[in-house]
Amino acid sequence: MFGRRNKSSVVKWGLIGSAIAGGIALIPLVPMLKKKAMRATTILKKDHRMVSGLIMTLEMTPKINGMVRRTLFNQMRQSLMIHAQVEEEIFYPAVRNLIFGGEGSKVDEAYREHQTLKDLLNQMAALDVVSDEFDGKLAELKQNIQHHVEVEENDMFSLVSERMSSERLEEIGQQMHDRKKNLKTQMAA
Repeated sequence: MFGRRNKSSVVKWGLIGSAIAGGIALIPLVPMLKKKAMRATTILKKDHRMVSGLIMTLEMTPKINGMVRRTLFNQMRQSLMIHAQVEEEIFYPAVRNLIFGGEGSKVDEAYREHQTLKDLLNQMAALDVVSDEFDGKLAELKQNIQHHVEVEENDMFSLVSERMSSERLEEIGQQMHDRKKNLKTQMAA
């Protein structure tokens, strides 16, 4: 009986020690993970997921909660407007520098899609968030965003990953991060 407890205790402390050692082994990777988190494509993907979550939350929020729906919409609108502006000012010009000939149409299409999204957001801002018309525009916005994200992440991000160095992606990511921070400060003022 005493031997089993001892063996159990040894196994338990062995597992704990292994977990600690594993954690310590990961410490040198932290700067690399931080750099990857600052890549332009990583930042944009994070924005895409956040907006998708806001849309889903807005769709699930009952119409009786008009104030909550308005708050969610305003948060989503601000996030999308900042995201679009940063892409248009920093990311798309960098992508355009990488492409040749007919591939430039991907960037042109992205600008047109952004304008469609902005127009929808402005139309929605004038609507009652508990109306059926608002929900219809939300469904249209969601569909447009899903298409935009799919093309951007599958086509544009692949192109960027093939033709741009990790260092350049991180540099652009830092510029985007700084610009987003600046825009948020301006909007809050």
